[in-house]
Amino acid sequence: SSGINAEYGKFQTFQHYLIQINLRMALVQGIDNDVVIGVIDTLTERSSLIRDEAVMWQPLLRSAVIKEHDYNVVAVYDQMTVEQKVDHLKSDGLKVVRTLVNLTVSISNEKILSHVLVLVNDVLADKENIRFFEEVEAENGVEGKTLSAWEPFLNLLNRSDEFIVNMASLILAKVISTGQLRLDGKNLNWLINWQAGQLLQNNTYLHTILASQQLMLRVVEYRQPFYNSTCLDKLLNILSTRISFQLQYQIIFCLWLLSFRTTFCFKLQDFIKPTAEILRQAIKEKVIRIIMQFYRNILTNHTAPRKAAELMIQGKVQVTVGQLVEKNWKDEDIKEDVEEVKTVLDAMLQDMSTFDSYLAEVKSGKLEWSPLHTNPAFWRENAQKLNQNDHEVLRMIRILLKDEKDPTTLAVCAHDVGEYVRHYPVGKYNVEKLGLKERVVCLLENDEPKVKSAALLALQKLMLNNWEFLAKTNA
Repeated sequence: SSGINAEYGKFQTFQHYLIQINLRMALVQGIDNDVVIGVIDTLTERSSLIRDEAVMWQPLLRSAVIKEHDYNVVAVYDQMTVEQKVDHLKSDGLKVVRTLVNLTVSISNEKILSHVLVLVNDVLADKENIRFFEEVEAENGVEGKTLSAWEPFLNLLNRSDEFIVNMASLILAKVISTGQLRLDGKNLNWLINWQAGQLLQNNTYLHTILASQQLMLRVVEYRQPFYNSTCLDKLLNILSTRISFQLQYQIIFCLWLLSFRTTFCFKLQDFIKPTAEILRQAIKEKVIRIIMQFYRNILTNHTAPRKAAELMIQGKVQVTVGQLVEKNWKDEDIKEDVEEVKTVLDAMLQDMSTFDSYLAEVKSGKLEWSPLHTNPAFWRENAQKLNQNDHEVLRMIRILLKDEKDPTTLAVCAHDVGEYVRHYPVGKYNVEKLGLKERVVCLLENDEPKVKSAALLALQKLMLNNWEFLAKTNA
C-alpha cells in the first residue's frame, strides 16, 4: 500500500524496515496489541540507529574479549536477514541465546554492548523464544556452567549509559515475566525500587519503564512488592500532570492489573480523581476502555464499593459515562464496560441519601443547578446537616467561593449560603464566623451577571428575615 511504501522509504533497506517493525512488536509482546504501536519512543529510535551500525567481531576475538565459540555464532548470526534469523532461531536458538547472554557479560564497550542488547530484544520479539532463556537458566550450576539467563541484565542496570540501562530493564522484564522464570524476592524488591526511581515525567525512557511494569504486573506474585513500593505514589504524581495519551494508557493498564486484588483497592481509589479528569477529555478508545475496566474492577472488587462510587460521583464520572453510553462503539467490550459502570453508579446514587448526593457534589468542586439546590423541600430537611462534622460543608463552600473561577459553581455556592440561612436562621452566626458572608460580598465585584445576582440575593436573605416578601415584591 502507499502508506507502507511511504514508511519504507524512511529506511535504507527493506530488512531495516522489517526489523524496525519487529522491534516495535518486541516492545509490546505480551502486553497489549496497541500499547506502543504508533508511538515511536526513544528506545525504538535508538535501536534503529544501533542496529544499522556494523560491528567488527574479529578484533574482539583477537583481543580475547570474546571466546571463539561465541564469535563463530554471533559473527554469522549478525549478518543474517530478518527471515534468516527467524529460521536460524528455530533450529539453533539455544546456541544463539547462550552466546548473546555471554556477550552481555564479556563486552564492556558501550557501543558494541548496545548492539548485542538490540539483538537480544529482537530474539524476544517472538515470545516463544523465551524457552531458550529458560534452558540457559536450567543449565546454570549444572556441570560447571555458571551463566544466568537474567542476572547479566539485572547487573547492567548499574551502568551509566541510558540506552543500555533501559534496554536491559525491558529485556529483564520479558525474561522474568513472559515464561516460567521468576525473580527471587531480594532481587525483585531491588528491581522494583530501581523502577520507582525512574518514574519521573521528564524521563525520556518513561515509555520503556512502564512497558516493563506492564509485563511484570501480569505476574501475580510481583504485584504485592510493587504495591508495597513507592511506585504507586510516583504514578499518581505523573498521572496528575499533562502527559501523552500513551503514557496515560500504560499507567492505567498497570492500575487495572492491580485492581484485581481486593486489598489494593483502597489505595487505588486515589487514582479515581485524575482518571475521571482524563476520561472527560479522552478521545482514544483504548484509554476509555482501560479506564472503564479499571473502574469496573474497583466497583466490583472493592470491599467498600460505596466509597469508590462516591469518589466517582464527585469526579462527575456518572455524567461522563451517561454521555459515553450514547455513543456507537466499534469495540463491544467498551460498550459493555460503560454500561456496567453506569448501572453500578446509578444503583449507588439511588441508594445514597439526597444529602449524600449533595455532599458528593460539593466535594467534587463543581456545582450545577439542580433540584438539590433549588428544591425548598431539600433545604427544609437538610439545612441543619451543613453543620455536621464541624461545619464541613460550609467550610468547603467557603473554599470554593474563594478559589473557584467557574461562574456556575460560584452562583450555586452563593445561592446555597442564602438557602442555608433561610431555612436555618441561627446559621447566620456560622456564616459570619466562618467568613462566608465576606466571600459572598466579594462576588458582587464578579464580571458575570448571574454570579452578582446570586450573591446579591444571598446577602438579602442574610440581612432580611422576610425574604419571601422581598421575592414577591421583586417579582
